[in-house]
Amino acid sequence: MLVGIVESKSDRFINDIISQLSDVPVEFMHTVGERVPIERTYRVVVDRLSFRYPFLKELMKSLSLRGTYIINNPFTASLTNKLIEIHLGNRLGLPFPKTIFLPDQSSKDETEGLVSQPSLEQVVDELGLPCVLKPFDGYAWEDVYMVNSAEELSEIYNSLCSRRIIMAQQLIGFKEYFRAFSFDKRDILFVKWIPKPMSMGQYLHRDAGVPGEAENRLAELTIQLNKALDLDINVVEWCVDEEGKWWVIDAFNEVPEIIPEALPSDYYTWIVARFTACIKDKINPGKRNLIPFD
Repeated sequence: MLVGIVESKSDRFINDIISQLSDVPVEFMHTVGERVPIERTYRVVVDRLSFRYPFLKELMKSLSLRGTYIINNPFTASLTNKLIEIHLGNRLGLPFPKTIFLPDQSSKDETEGLVSQPSLEQVVDELGLPCVLKPFDGYAWEDVYMVNSAEELSEIYNSLCSRRIIMAQQLIGFKEYFRAFSFDKRDILFVKWIPKPMSMGQYLHRDAGVPGEAENRLAELTIQLNKALDLDINVVEWCVDEEGKWWVIDAFNEVPEIIPEALPSDYYTWIVARFTACIKDKINPGKRNLIPFD
């Protein structure tokens, strides 16, 4: 079998991709357990579920080690969190809001004397209010809060810290917000977006759009980031404030939610075409994921 799909069979987006692969053998993967080394014969696997399931993530790594090309690279995708994105982004020159990482308290007894309760007063002093609280390894809008007071900061942090590492971040008052869809570390589509939780964000046509010079620079930085992480598919979220300064709000969306009815039709058509082209390109037997210890 040439291409394996790790996604719900009812997902409209992935079925639109499959319809464009009519000349390629494709199947939805199914597994209940695997002997090591894995003997599956896929040339390419499109992975859109393993970020939620550790077993599938390890399966993707095993397939990659055997020569299957996984979209996206399961080794570098496993490294992505908001701490890594800020450190890597700073090296590449990506501008992030001021951020403070706050420890979880899940192992409080074992780490006593090593990890202390953070100074939330310092968080307020350095970031100002309102600010944003969110998990350092979160996905979509899960456990994301805008905090308006020191009391609210303390209450929300204490409700989350028993199970998550939390980050507090400067709130950027944006004038415009864009999602940069990226494919094959070279093709970038900026789509204007009104961010909202629970898949309620609204995409808009780009009327004025990103100014020409800024768009070229943002595209270049986005491509550099994806090359550094060996990500074939990613969405980077950029915004510009009232003073004209650009900020990265989210650098890693390696399994971006793509809802056909939410996107302008020409943008959706472009995304399907580029995703399909990316899969076909990786069928080449010479293509492999970047493996850190290879």
